[in-house]
Amino acid sequence: MDLINLETERLLLRPLSSSDATVLWPYVSNSEISKDMSWESHQDISETQKFIDETLKSMVRGKTITWCIFMDEKFCGLFSIISILRKHRALTYNRGELAYWAVPQFQGKGIMTEAGKRVIGFAFNELKLNKLVVGHHVNNKNSENLILRLGFNYLYTQEEVFMKNNKWITCKFYELNSKNYFNNLI
Repeated sequence: MDLINLETERLLLRPLSSSDATVLWPYVSNSEISKDMSWESHQDISETQKFIDETLKSMVRGKTITWCIFMDEKFCGLFSIISILRKHRALTYNRGELAYWAVPQFQGKGIMTEAGKRVIGFAFNELKLNKLVVGHHVNNKNSENLILRLGFNYLYTQEEVFMKNNKWITCKFYELNSKNYFNNLI
């Protein structure tokens, strides 16, 4: 899979690289950012490097693409397409899942909406995916609002999907397929 920079009017999204540990560390070590995420805040920069190394391996296998988001050369967050599934046995899926987080001082500025629209366009136009899915913790209203702004359709709420910090988490799930995406462009 070719890893390319994506650009919007205000943003540069460049693929995650092995040298990004110092860029990510101040934020992935922030428990406020990780509280509604599937990961715990990093306690040491070596955890950040391990995350990057594992993500890069997944990118090489075509299972993930992760971009660092920059505005005016300032790091704003990450946007990813994860769990990319093309085929399984005789079945064709061509699906992926969105994952993202923003640096707190850049939240509420439309950055994630702008980045998300560009990533979705890439998913359907360049990757030729048929479907994107995404979910969020029920209490994460910022994520819910972003997902709806990006045009996803609500599917269902699932009780106690996973446990984090000894608490069961309920999530809402959404999807967007290429047909609806392209129909809404007209």
